[in-house]
Amino acid sequence: MRTAAKSPNTTLPRRTQMERRAAAEARLLEAAREIVSRKGWVGMTLAEVGEAAGYSRGLAAHHFGSKPALLRALAAYINQNFMHELERSPPADEGMASLLSFVDVYLGRADGGWTNTRALLVLMAEATTDDSETGESLGRYNQSVIDFLALHFRAAIAAGEMRKGVDPATAAVIVLGALRGVMLQALLKESTVDLRAVQKELSTMIVQSFAQDPDAWQGARSRNSRPR
Repeated sequence: MRTAAKSPNTTLPRRTQMERRAAAEARLLEAAREIVSRKGWVGMTLAEVGEAAGYSRGLAAHHFGSKPALLRALAAYINQNFMHELERSPPADEGMASLLSFVDVYLGRADGGWTNTRALLVLMAEATTDDSETGESLGRYNQSVIDFLALHFRAAIAAGEMRKGVDPATAAVIVLGALRGVMLQALLKESTVDLRAVQKELSTMIVQSFAQDPDAWQGARSRNSRPR
């Protein structure tokens, strides 16, 4: 009599408690991002976030403790999503190439609903009010983005790609302000903003305003290379 062959063990390894916690927090943050992008955070509740993520009403409170803590985590999550987009773009050296790549990614993302950008702009607008629960955390987040851009301005100056008279921190504020201002207009209902045209024009403005040799950079951009 033949013995029945044992079926292969197809049971997937069980996730650790840390992995389950990380997965739950990611789903909660994704749900919070969707809610904020649609209606803002003032009327959002932790219970609503838990339900939207497919969990119990109390899970968001269990993981984050309070609404301000959730919003701080959400700001970091939004930034993390954008940095992942930046990492997936064609690699660019520090300096001018990275700054131009930042502009390309910021204005050229594939997210049709612009959920990440919409949620961030809502958070930042509400963070300017006197009784904001997120003013300090959003201020720190904003400064971290300015510092990131300023780092590449300094690298471009050190490499001789930019004029030495450029102030990195001020230039970073100008570029970031332009990007967010454009997106605020683009996300308004009935907007006719052509993001592809703005992307091209803003890149040209950065090169013309800051580059040591603008003509060399413009030629290189048309060849998808660096100035020789």
